[in-house]
Amino acid sequence: MHCGLCLPHCPTYAWHRVEGDSPRGRLTLMQGLAQGRLEPQAHRLREHLEGCLGCRSCEAVCPARVPFGALMDRAREILEENPEEDRPATARWRQSLQASALRHEPLRALGGIAARAARKTGVQRWLRPGQPLWRTLDHTRASLAPAPRLADTVAPEHADALLFTGCMDRFFTGPDLEAALAVLNALGFRVAVPRGQVCCGALEQHGGRPQTASALQQRNEAALTGETPVIALDSGCEATLREIPNGRLGGRSMSLTRFLSEHIKAEPVPPTWRTSPVRVALHLPCTLRNVTRETRNLTALLQRLPGVTLTDVSGAPNCCGAGGTAMLALPEMSDGLGAATLDALTADAPEMIVSPNVGCSVHLRALAEDRGGPSVLSPARFLASRLDSSASAT
Repeated sequence: MHCGLCLPHCPTYAWHRVEGDSPRGRLTLMQGLAQGRLEPQAHRLREHLEGCLGCRSCEAVCPARVPFGALMDRAREILEENPEEDRPATARWRQSLQASALRHEPLRALGGIAARAARKTGVQRWLRPGQPLWRTLDHTRASLAPAPRLADTVAPEHADALLFTGCMDRFFTGPDLEAALAVLNALGFRVAVPRGQVCCGALEQHGGRPQTASALQQRNEAALTGETPVIALDSGCEATLREIPNGRLGGRSMSLTRFLSEHIKAEPVPPTWRTSPVRVALHLPCTLRNVTRETRNLTALLQRLPGVTLTDVSGAPNCCGAGGTAMLALPEMSDGLGAATLDALTADAPEMIVSPNVGCSVHLRALAEDRGGPSVLSPARFLASRLDSSASAT
């Protein structure tokens, strides 16, 4: 399929204006790679394929329904099987450590402690600006948060919902998980946090390591058994869980806002919310728009909350540039797309920004901090901030 109708929707093509950075160009490169006509070690080939942000905007508008995301995953698998000969040993070591951390909570906990210690001690100032570690510390410092202390309200077999914790709880999403529990408990839902959960597998799947991703997914399926809905707070995690092949977990996975929309049918929303006015800019990330398609649930729920006004957001690029780890590996393009997204989000003077994707939140929060922009919250933390503590649970 080479019609090119997707080109206006591709953020990397809009940025580079190079055919190799468009969906059509990348499909041609994938075809040459799969047929053996292109060498997987070729630097320019890898730049084009590894530079895709995985937003899947092209897939959402394709009249032929080309599964671009799955094809890109397969192309990166071929690249991973044929690494560049001059690939630094530090890159291989970093990937191995990342894979271990995704599987083992103690390693993630240690990594979170190290990251927060580095922020407090100012290690960053001893590094050369622009190098990978400097970029990582600089771009994530505004989002680092302590690990959560989660307590079940009921055994999994008696729960109304299971909470998926993911792998970023020791770095960024601890407060989001605690906030989700607070909201669900305040609304009278019984929630369980099953043990044995690991990373959803998105980083490995989209990085060309499907075997590792599959192993992570199998562990999650074993931990999250039964028929109970599984709430994933990050739209990227939810998208990955829902696309697990041949499993029952995908059909049960949903966002917090979809769960609340489906289980709170009364109008208006039960009176457990603050009524003070607040202006909110709603960021709708790629995974929410193009994969889970749950934009209506999130928008409708926030519109039902008393005192909440959603500001006008228009003119933003299709992707904020976070793209998983792209915000660290491709800083110039990611920051440019992120700045344009932030301009659109703040044009109508919101008091805060709500985004249901952890990567997008980290990226936008870093850019907003540099320019003194509004705070960036997950839906869970925003909902928790609107709870009226004087009201009783319903």
